Amino acid sequence: MKKLISLYMYIVGVIMIIIIFLTQLLLRPFFKPQKTFPIISFLFRLTFKLLFIKLEIEYDTPITRGKSYIFMANHTSFWDVFVAGASFPVYVSALEAHTHFRWPIYGLIIKAYGQIPINRNNPRSSWNSYLKAIEKMHKEKISIIVFPEGTRSRDGKLQRFKKIPFKFAREAGVDLVPVGFVNVNSLSPMTNFWIQPTRIKVHFGTPIPKEEIAQMSVEDLQEKVYSEIKRLSEQ
Repeated sequence: MKKLISLYMYIVGVIMIIIIFLTQLLLRPFFKPQKTFPIISFLFRLTFKLLFIKLEIEYDTPITRGKSYIFMANHTSFWDVFVAGASFPVYVSALEAHTHFRWPIYGLIIKAYGQIPINRNNPRSSWNSYLKAIEKMHKEKISIIVFPEGTRSRDGKLQRFKKIPFKFAREAGVDLVPVGFVNVNSLSPMTNFWIQPTRIKVHFGTPIPKEEIAQMSVEDLQEKVYSEIKRLSEQ
């Protein structure tokens, strides 16, 4: 039964992802991703319902629509991107591995969705990508999501944070929202092929004002955000 349920989830999940990606590609020539985000977000939420995944969303403080933020979250699963698409109240762009943009079809999709390529193996190139993200945020009035661990956690536990995302946060001049993804890794752990229907939660913390960020060192900001994401992801 467990394998049959997982097989159903894979089939339905793949079909829905194809529908979502095709919708984005078809709408992109006519509308910016910000405009199509409500449709894409609805399709992501529908996908979770069809997969019997209960998605809960909690806010410590309401997020202001029309305002740019940096969202920082823990990274425990390949599902994180889909969870963000279903739960975030505003459109967010992300920095994604530059090699992904070379993949057939998927590369076209993430480019159409407004993702920013980043080469994490080259510090200078990485920083240039963050500078492009800052320019994009202010020019297009959008938000950015960053996973400060840099890669997925194998066991679901919060890993050490990289410093460059916090240098980026100080340079960006916008509020920073810590986010906790709760129980997302249990959907499909890295050590397990099967998908399990479960209850997951996205917990948005209180935004850290840009004025406060400007007064903090990179190390102090890194420590504060780590503590907040740890708290939010363990509830």
